[in-house]
Amino acid sequence: MANLLSELIAAGWIEKLDGQDERLQKLERAAESLAAEFKKEPQRLIPAILAALASDVTSDDPSIQQAEQALISHWQTVESVHTDKPIGIYRALLLAGCAGAADGSNAAILWLTAVDMLPFSRLGRAEASIRKLLESFAERAESEAISLLPDASRKRKAASVPALDFGEMEPYKIKREWLFTEIGAATGPQNSQNGNQPFKAEFNPHWSNSPAPWTYEFANRMKDVIGALSDAISEQALKQQQVIGGIIAEAFKAQSQILQEAITSAQNLQSRDQVRLDTLWWYESLYSPSMRKSYRDIDPFLAMVMMPLDLLAITPTVTPASVAYVLSEAVGRLPGAGFDNALPLSDLLTSVSRLRGEVPTDTLQNFAAPSGSGRLSLRDLVRLALSQDNPPMAELLKRAYIPAEAAMTAPQMARAILRQEQATRLAGVKK
Repeated sequence: MANLLSELIAAGWIEKLDGQDERLQKLERAAESLAAEFKKEPQRLIPAILAALASDVTSDDPSIQQAEQALISHWQTVESVHTDKPIGIYRALLLAGCAGAADGSNAAILWLTAVDMLPFSRLGRAEASIRKLLESFAERAESEAISLLPDASRKRKAASVPALDFGEMEPYKIKREWLFTEIGAATGPQNSQNGNQPFKAEFNPHWSNSPAPWTYEFANRMKDVIGALSDAISEQALKQQQVIGGIIAEAFKAQSQILQEAITSAQNLQSRDQVRLDTLWWYESLYSPSMRKSYRDIDPFLAMVMMPLDLLAITPTVTPASVAYVLSEAVGRLPGAGFDNALPLSDLLTSVSRLRGEVPTDTLQNFAAPSGSGRLSLRDLVRLALSQDNPPMAELLKRAYIPAEAAMTAPQMARAILRQEQATRLAGVKK
């Protein structure tokens, strides 16, 4: 984050630091605050990166205002140094905040939103640094997609079930001296170990030549001897069973985890293969499942909108980058929609608006319209064009900070719709 801010200082985005480290530290803390907000609310990443890439973004943009508040909270006297609103500083803070929040799927949100807006961005001396930053987002986004859909050709280390180690299981040994004493006490008032003893309650007071009383006393005492012996053996056996049971339970737990990992891995491999198969089948067939007809049978500008939305319906939210290029190649195969047929963006959007009645209702409902007042993305322009018969093109392009003379091909626009709609869904944006 600090390196990025330093690069943007060198590029002229950040001024009037006058070599004071305290001011740079305040900028860093403001960027960290923005990063924390973006992590908490990933949907803020989309307008933030769009505003940061717009060289002529205005001070009333919600993301610019968010950056302004973050800076003021750490640098209360900033307005005394910058009498005019330092839009360049706010854009730099937004970029640094996005960079600080680019973990996991957030990197994909940023890359998918920004990549197709770069041709319309005038970044000046900061272009190299910003492109490098966006490339880092792209690498993390691709890693995210690959981790969700692992490669079937990659060898995996075989999992091993832990061995059942019961340790040294010692047999339970009865103390012979104790047993001799107890049996002797039950037998009579004298034995070879203790000799003649005065009468004690634990000794049998009778000899065996008095059968009736001796038997009664013997049985009464031997039940306690045998009972105590059985209890001791049972207690020892129970302890060993608990030890063995715990070891077996841990082994089963480890085995269950290995099995679950194997099942998940197999499902992921199947998912990756299914994505490839579905994408290839869709590309070869050029069939629209939502319109139930071939893309060749509909207007190419309608196909330009329907193809990315249909592809999104049969693939995960996060896909490898190659899927977007499969889409653009598919669009380029349609008559009148080739890569060599660039049209003014206003004409492209006018054609989309003219065909709005042919878009299935369900598809349009899932393709949510923007509701915020920030910078519009390309997918936002298309969605707004589908909302009215004669959209004000000049006003829409102005809100997107795109030059009125900008031109695009149908494959490029379809690819932008796919990527930016992926970012929107990934961020969970509620339009």
